[in-house]
Amino acid sequence: MHRTLLGADRVTLLLALVPYLTENGPTPVSELAEVFDVQPALLRRLVRFLGTAGVPGETMSYQHEDLFDIDWDALELHDIVSLTRTVAVDDTPRFAPAETAALIAGLQALTAVLPEDDAALARQTAARLGAALNEESAAPALSVTADAADPSLPVLIAAIEEGRALAFDYRDAAGRTSRRTVDPVSLAQEAGSWYLRAHCRDREAERTFRVEQMRGIRPLELSCAPRAGERGAEAIAEPAPRPEAASAPGAFELVAVLPERLLARFEGFEPEAIGDDGRGRVRVRIEAWHPGTAIRLVQQAPGEVEIEAPPAAREAVREWAERALAAYDA
Repeated sequence: MHRTLLGADRVTLLLALVPYLTENGPTPVSELAEVFDVQPALLRRLVRFLGTAGVPGETMSYQHEDLFDIDWDALELHDIVSLTRTVAVDDTPRFAPAETAALIAGLQALTAVLPEDDAALARQTAARLGAALNEESAAPALSVTADAADPSLPVLIAAIEEGRALAFDYRDAAGRTSRRTVDPVSLAQEAGSWYLRAHCRDREAERTFRVEQMRGIRPLELSCAPRAGERGAEAIAEPAPRPEAASAPGAFELVAVLPERLLARFEGFEPEAIGDDGRGRVRVRIEAWHPGTAIRLVQQAPGEVEIEAPPAAREAVREWAERALAAYDA
């Protein structure tokens, strides 16, 4: 099944499509759809849109030579994409030095929680990026070194994978220390800190614990009690809560309610209005491919957006909000 692209993803595809065609020449739509993993119909629409895009000339208005041009006969008659004129985007996109350094840092941050084979690949990729960065940059050589891995991370990962309970002392935001026994659910990194999501047996509820505030972590000879919604080891090192993401079968409809005056802010999500409440709020349907899209919606206008469906999207927003609150008071 081909992936579904939101507005921002379609722009990224177009930016990659132009250099691909420049390098490979005329290419059948079916081949491009396979390379970029999208539906052929969507690719045709994007190619037709490309024929109306360009860069304004010295007069700050669009002339014919300021626009991309396509062999329309080849597209309509033979389903082949052939660029006859390109504007501005002529070369394969390259990362800026700061972007390359950020990628290296991200790879090294993940190394501590990856299986050994994947960790070796991450280190190898980071080394290649570092070498390319130092070769291409005219500035003094820039290097990024990995911080020493937190020794507690392997213990937490093993407990999640084996379904074993943990015990530790926890210091909350107010400086109070308490003894906790938990069933670990997932491990995630946010803003440079690691967080453990777990069911706390002492509080009889789910909690999020900041790893650097946990002391004396030790696995117990107790199996985690099965609970609805628990996602197991596949949740390790997720960048954000993703309920049911592993089983989400492609695109789905996300329904949200938001102020009509803010619709322009959500254009990138391509919302389709399906009703209103008569009080300036409109119900919209958005094609999404991941429950985490709901979090991005809420972040656009905090306190203004209500997610109605599906349940997995509502749960993603709830967990995201709970984790933010738990960082202050677990």
